[in-house]
Formats: sequence, C-alpha cells, structure tokens
Amino acid sequence: MHFKGENLKNQLWACARSSCESQFARNMSLIKDLDEKAFQWLDKMAPNTWCRAYFSTFPKCDVLVNNSCEVFNRYILDARELLILSMLQTIKGQLMTRHDNKQKEMYSFVGTICPKIRKKVAKNAEFANICYALPVGKGVFQV
Repeated sequence: MHFKGENLKNQLWACARSSCESQFARNMSLIKDLDEKAFQWLDKMAPNTWCRAYFSTFPKCDVLVNNSCEVFNRYILDARELLILSMLQTIKGQLMTRHDNKQKEMYSFVGTICPKIRKKVAKNAEFANICYALPVGKGVFQV
C-alpha cells in the first residue's frame, strides 16, 4: 500500500515516537481520522516492531534510526551526486584520507587518555575553576 501526505507522515512518526500505550492509541486514532485504510494497514502490524512504547526495555535503546548510517550518508553526500565510478573513487579518497588522519592522530597519542576525552576533561576542568565548595557539615560539601 502507498499512503501519501505530509499530515499522514507526521502522524505516523508521532505514533512511532509514542512512549506509552495510551499515547500510541491516541495517535493511532488520529491516523484513523486522517485515513481509514492507512489505519487498517498499520493496525495489522505488530506495534513492537515500530513503536517506541512497545519496544523491549532489555536493550536500553529507543533510537529509531541508525546513527552510523546517518553519519556516513552525510559524509558521502557530495559524492552521491556523481557518476558511479567517480562516486566510488571520491568515497575511496575520503575514507583513505580519514584513515590516514586517524593513524596520525594515534601516533601523536600520548598518555592514558585519548584526545577527544582529554578535550572534554580540559573543558570540564575550566568549568571546575569557577566552582567553589561550601561545607554543609560532617564532611559533606555543596559545589
């Protein structure tokens, strides 16, 4: 089935992002108001395969998209407009350059903390410089 329309698409995403069953039911009823056939088609699908409210709590992840794919697609955005061989050569060049830069970064790595985490620690250390501790009593302090 092919269902079209910006309102229907937005309502579908509202259903997918529903965080509890009652919210999902409300959002599904809004889809029913928009398009009865779309509602019937969606109603046949098990909500635990596409709605956050029904996701298992075991994996502790409620992300609806694969972030790695999103980053890669953004990375190759310009190359995707090229002819196939040019696209592949451009992507290969981008990946080789990235690999080389990461290798150089690892050779310059000194200490026990990697560069990205070291930057975060330095930034937090700057924030710590403007903090002060107030004694509350019995060895407890408020920062």
